[in-house]
Amino acid sequence: MLFYATTLDGLQMGLCFAVLALGVYISYSILDFPDLSVDGTFPLGGVVCTILMLKAGVPAILATALSFFAGFMAGVVTGVLHVKLKVSNLLSGIIVMTALLSVTLALTKLLTRNGQTTSIFSYRSESLDGLFGGKLFSSHGSGVKDYIVLGVLLVIVIAIKLLIDLFLKTKLGYMLKATGDNERLVVSLGKDPGMYKILGLAVANGFSAVSGALYSHLFMQYDNTSGSGKVVLALASVIIGITVFSRIRFIKDTTAVIFGAAVYSLCLNYLVLVDTNGIYLKLLNAVLFTLILVFNDRMNAVISGKTKMKRRVRR
Repeated sequence: MLFYATTLDGLQMGLCFAVLALGVYISYSILDFPDLSVDGTFPLGGVVCTILMLKAGVPAILATALSFFAGFMAGVVTGVLHVKLKVSNLLSGIIVMTALLSVTLALTKLLTRNGQTTSIFSYRSESLDGLFGGKLFSSHGSGVKDYIVLGVLLVIVIAIKLLIDLFLKTKLGYMLKATGDNERLVVSLGKDPGMYKILGLAVANGFSAVSGALYSHLFMQYDNTSGSGKVVLALASVIIGITVFSRIRFIKDTTAVIFGAAVYSLCLNYLVLVDTNGIYLKLLNAVLFTLILVFNDRMNAVISGKTKMKRRVRR
């Protein structure tokens, strides 16, 4: 029974993190930009969504969508620091991530009652139950409700995946890919690759914020420390997806990233069963990520060796 509940929770969290992984896929795989600012935009999306719901009375689904623009603006700042001010990609992400810690703390003060941080639960009397707290969910038992939550999250993730696929097929999407592959080609076309970098980082962090908003809905509260380690989780999801699932012909990279997020989230949840006190969870997380990186390097080496062997045979 515990294993079943852990699996269900892992799948729900995996779908939340899949949106984050799709954003990091844009910055890491397409733009080849290791963006660390997602550790800041993830909780930013959660706090913005919660404020819009609880203070402005914005419907849950609209508040979740609007959180995208908070992350979008943070991504623009990261891009401007790197492109316009010539700060390195790692440092620009670290600067924005550090700055957002203060921003989210300041915004959190708007969610306090008598000096204590409030949760979405405390506003149930105001009919603000969050994305997973309406009549559709409350009218069923906890077992059925978990499946409904899983279904709603799946619909949201698929919708976002389709939006990203459509975006990457547009002219902007192709230019974004060209910027990551060969900046000189973009320059030869008379375009500014820097602007496409800023756009890509903005979109990536926008989806990171949406993931943070979904995370807040799932747990019905906002956690200011929820962004810790999310860049590692997202990178691991992307690497698992690209290395394992994208090699299947009919699976697109975006779909593979979603599978990768689900697998990695399940692994993390199963680690909790081993470390019940949570003392070594971060250590186990780091070890798991290291194993994924090693596996990725070995797979790339094997594939590279097979390619060279085929070339020799042809000759």
